[in-house]
Amino acid sequence: MKMPFSTWYTIITVAAGLAFAAMALAAYATGNNSLIFIGMGFFMAICMTMTSIHAQRQQKARKAASK
Repeated sequence: MKMPFSTWYTIITVAAGLAFAAMALAAYATGNNSLIFIGMGFFMAICMTMTSIHAQRQQKARKAASK
C-alpha cells in the first residue's frame, strides 16, 4: 500500500517534534541546556525541509495543471 506524501509529511514532522521534546526533557533532567538548542535546530531544519519539498510539489502540480 502506497502512502500519500501528506501522510509522510505528517509522520516526519511529528517524529521530529517528538525527538525535540525528548531532547528538551533530557536537557531539563541533566541540566545540559545545549541539548535544547540542538533539538530546536534539528526540528527547525526538518520542518523547513519538509515545507520546501511540499511547496515544490505544489508548484509542480500547479504548472502541470495549467498546461
